[in-house]
Amino acid sequence: MTINHQRRKLLILGVGMALTAPRVYAKSVAVPISLTSDASHIHIVVPANDQRSRVFTLDSPHRVVIDVPLEAFPPSLVHSLTVLKQKFPWLVHSQIAHFTPEITRVVLEVNAAPRLQRSQNAGSLTVNLTVPNAVAENLPAAAGVAAPVVKKNLLVMIDPGHGGKDPGAIGNEGTYEKHVVLHIAKRLQTLLDQDHGIHAVLTRQDDVFIPLYHRVSLAHHHQADLFISIHADGFTNDDVSGASVFALSPHGAGSAMARYLSQSENSVDVLYDDDVKTDDPYLKETLFDLDQRETISRSLDFGRHLASNIIKVHHMHSPHPEQAGFAVLKSPRIPSVLVETSFITNKHEEKLLGEPVFQEKMAHALATGINSYLLNEKKNNLLS
Repeated sequence: MTINHQRRKLLILGVGMALTAPRVYAKSVAVPISLTSDASHIHIVVPANDQRSRVFTLDSPHRVVIDVPLEAFPPSLVHSLTVLKQKFPWLVHSQIAHFTPEITRVVLEVNAAPRLQRSQNAGSLTVNLTVPNAVAENLPAAAGVAAPVVKKNLLVMIDPGHGGKDPGAIGNEGTYEKHVVLHIAKRLQTLLDQDHGIHAVLTRQDDVFIPLYHRVSLAHHHQADLFISIHADGFTNDDVSGASVFALSPHGAGSAMARYLSQSENSVDVLYDDDVKTDDPYLKETLFDLDQRETISRSLDFGRHLASNIIKVHHMHSPHPEQAGFAVLKSPRIPSVLVETSFITNKHEEKLLGEPVFQEKMAHALATGINSYLLNEKKNNLLS
């Protein structure tokens, strides 16, 4: 199979960005701040050799203040703050503003006294932030349900496709894919938490553009247990209808439809993202890691759990999970699937996608499938 230069670059980035900590770019210039996390800490990295870079605390209320030499607010930094706010209940509020024209100030308000641990290496200052005595009443509690509940510390990364300058597919009546999938994703997030006690984080909460490689790296960096990308794509034939579930394929698409959809989705970064780049020679040499076979196997199993629940509320274009080279599915360790909830270019399904009742049914089917898969993983000792 012939792979053109741009497609090869996407493939490399889809794998390589998931293998390493994400690099943040603003107009091809490295941003001098990184906000990442593990299960209990926020990791703040700023330049160590620039006196304008500071990390300190304030009281009444408890705040952690970060100053960095940065004249513009990169979307990646704003998005990191959004993800952290969802992940840590003790993070009450975050704000980003100009302290001076050359200094950006990030303020993290927390609900109890923060603990900072500092270390310095290779010109970078790393500050690990946690709140050991977080106020208990601010922590969310899972609603009581009859269904079995998996551990609360599981994390699912929900990826509403497209966004911002990338509208996705557009229906004949003017319905935008990026809007309907965000509605379904937000409802799915709520259902996972309330009905199943599963914490979920969205790659985007608003109508913003997130590059494909950054969606993958977010899931990897936040140590997600599952990744699900939600779409409502279009096709050249308006009669095509039904839902589909896709896992990654290392050998190309399994059908003409899968090939068409994956090529359409993967072209997003080439069309809309000016900052897709890497200076790492290792990433430039990386193609596909065959060690990912186990993850693909688990992704297909995950897809089967989803498909068996989707078919109860909507007909399937294909009754079984298909495989294709979607860039957002290329995490080497996280079971990942892409769900086409319907075809927005189909007149009947475009109408369905705009109805809250259908969105609720689809979100409920996805939540049930996710919970079912995680319970099965736990039963088979594949989850701690």
